[in-house]
Amino acid sequence: MKILNKLNVFILAVLFLISNQIFAQDASPLKTVLTNCSVIDCTGEAPMKGVTVVITGNTITEIKHGSYQQTPGEKNVKVFDLEGAYVLPGLWNMHVHLSDLLPDVHNMLGHEPTLPAAIRAGRNAMDALSRGFTGLRIVGERDYIDIAWRDAFDAGVFVGPRIYAAGKVVTPSQGNPLEPDWPVEIYADGPDEIRKALRENIARGIDFVKIFAPPLQADEMATIIELAHKHGLKVTAHSGGESAHRAVVAGVDCIEHGTMISDETIQLMAEKGTFLCPTVVCNLSEEYIREREDRLAKLGFSDEKDVVEGRILVAYADERPQRVAARHREIIVKAAKAGVKILSGSDSNPLGELGILEIEQLVLSGLTEMQALIAATRNCAEMCGVLDELGTIEREKIADLIVVADNPLDNISNLRKLKMVFKDGKPVNLHKDKGQSSFWELYFK
Repeated sequence: MKILNKLNVFILAVLFLISNQIFAQDASPLKTVLTNCSVIDCTGEAPMKGVTVVITGNTITEIKHGSYQQTPGEKNVKVFDLEGAYVLPGLWNMHVHLSDLLPDVHNMLGHEPTLPAAIRAGRNAMDALSRGFTGLRIVGERDYIDIAWRDAFDAGVFVGPRIYAAGKVVTPSQGNPLEPDWPVEIYADGPDEIRKALRENIARGIDFVKIFAPPLQADEMATIIELAHKHGLKVTAHSGGESAHRAVVAGVDCIEHGTMISDETIQLMAEKGTFLCPTVVCNLSEEYIREREDRLAKLGFSDEKDVVEGRILVAYADERPQRVAARHREIIVKAAKAGVKILSGSDSNPLGELGILEIEQLVLSGLTEMQALIAATRNCAEMCGVLDELGTIEREKIADLIVVADNPLDNISNLRKLKMVFKDGKPVNLHKDKGQSSFWELYFK
């Protein structure tokens, strides 16, 4: 009997060890392998060809030359043979208003309730992810919709891009917002009111501060920057010309638009490490709009009539004189040569198409394809304070990635040849559900 008891104990112990081993194998993180690919890591280095990228869970754990050879019996491995396609960091759009519409064809913004605006905002963000935008910086949004969607995506309620939210824009009551009927501002006058308004934003959980710089007095701007930096938050300023210079002197971290800024301001930005988000796509002349559309038609990216009509409609809603548009291109090139870090941000919606147009416009403005890619990846992560985790393809970074069929360094519009998107190490569904209306049809027809 004692022998039988000992045997039973031994058998149970063996079964326990075997079951633990099986459980450990099943519970091990999924390994996702991208093999036979080229990698543009967006650090500025040349592409690596014939590469394998290994993702363990949500983290890039290996980048090595050669094809992947799976070990016999290896479990929890998903291998994608990319057949020479190009892997890049996920794209970012750094100047976003999720619920905004320009032009507002149906005159919605001035009287629209929060809920339909929130629904449009979420749809806009999720559509952007399916175009390769894994990161969005929201530079002003009504009713803190940006924070709600950020938290929903982070919690996995929906699959969407990473959101860095500014909440509402701090603006003097006598300011001149571009869309006064769109409830995106917190109005405040003088340092005391400014502090109160900014503290409300901070309490809501913002990731950075957006200001409308032109009407701000020196003491008001100083108050915002001091309080924001004290809380570890960066400040970005809607500004151009003289107001941009004042904002850079005061210590803002980024200039939005930067229209007609001087060479002196550019040099000061380079010295102080101030970023520039030039939003080229909403600063085009009629000549540049025609140039863009002719180019895309020749490349074969004008087959979808509603997309072409929509992006032209949006472009003309923000049309600039040729003198201003040409100067804007000069500013971008001068800033990049001076060492200012450029960011890619579209301002206009929908985010996916307009975001790609913006990256293309950086190249049309005179940047190299590599500079444009870095402006849409690495620099964005740095501005948002997450370069140690995102923005480039390097070991131990989070696997937010895109796969495109052809080399965007040969032609930046090859970003349109999207094959796969990975967010947090997981592949994203790029197919639209049957019966779902397009963003263009919903809001621009």
